[in-house]
Amino acid sequence: MKGLKKIYYSLCANLPMSLFRSGGPAGLLLPYHHTVSNNKLEHISNLYQFKNIETFSKDLDFLLKYYKPIAPPDLWHSVQSNTPVPPGRFLLTFDDGFKEISEVVAPLLSKKGVPAIFFINPAFIDNKKMFYRGKISILIGMLRDNPQRYIPTFSSLLSVAPILETVVAALKKITQLNASLLDTIASEINYSFEDYLLRQRPFLTQEQLLSLHTQGFSIGSHSMDHPYYNLLPAAEQVRQTLDSCSYVKELLNTDTCHFSFPHSDADVTQETIDLIREGNKGLIFGVQNQKKEPTNHILHRFNAERPDPGIDALIKGQITLNWVQQLAGTNTVKRNGQIK
Repeated sequence: MKGLKKIYYSLCANLPMSLFRSGGPAGLLLPYHHTVSNNKLEHISNLYQFKNIETFSKDLDFLLKYYKPIAPPDLWHSVQSNTPVPPGRFLLTFDDGFKEISEVVAPLLSKKGVPAIFFINPAFIDNKKMFYRGKISILIGMLRDNPQRYIPTFSSLLSVAPILETVVAALKKITQLNASLLDTIASEINYSFEDYLLRQRPFLTQEQLLSLHTQGFSIGSHSMDHPYYNLLPAAEQVRQTLDSCSYVKELLNTDTCHFSFPHSDADVTQETIDLIREGNKGLIFGVQNQKKEPTNHILHRFNAERPDPGIDALIKGQITLNWVQQLAGTNTVKRNGQIK
């Protein structure tokens, strides 16, 4: 965490918890994660940090001490009926459908009576395909472990200077538009992402999804294969959304599917939101840090998976920011094409 942010959260941590029991302007805390594990996960660890089991369990205890969980069906009913959620509620969500959801997260949540939505990308279920961001993480790990061996090849194929951090930065900039570069690099160094999929099986299976559904958890969609929506035509944004929702509804035999945008929803237009609403029933989640979007009933989440700051300082810091934004008139999301 950078210096100024660290100072900000340290200051917020000293504020009394009584100021934050309502959940702030949103009235509803929406912390999101990807995974929880005590292990180094090569397909994730070089992209972002995540919490271990002990820390996540303590986070749950903290949330349950000061807030009350809300079940997704109750939240959906509130949105449909346009009635406010009672203040001081929280809902956990998890993105990308990693196997630790079934092996680690769900047992912990069940033990403590905490509901959640698990958002999945159908293209990765049953480990049929490797998410290109996972490939980036694996290659960064190999590069850091043996820079002398890999820097010449990586830098040449990426057309950047043969400097470790320059090559790492170039890898991190790869998107779905040029993801084939990752397979080219792997081929040059004789590495197989397919073998990694077979060995590690990082994603959930259909059988695990059905089991999680039976246990009472909600399964939502997160697009077909996790692209950056701002790099897609509007029609493809809609297709990615509705096709992934159709997968979930067919698998679970339901007519409702909750959806969370992959990466970011910041550039998604009002027209696209309207088309998604027309084609699917369910909650829609963005990631604009607890901001409000009452016109579209989009619920905005905040990242709670990094080990630092702790959950206490993180919640206080997030809610304080939302209060300041509300005073400044910047706490409401406005879409391109939205009628003012």
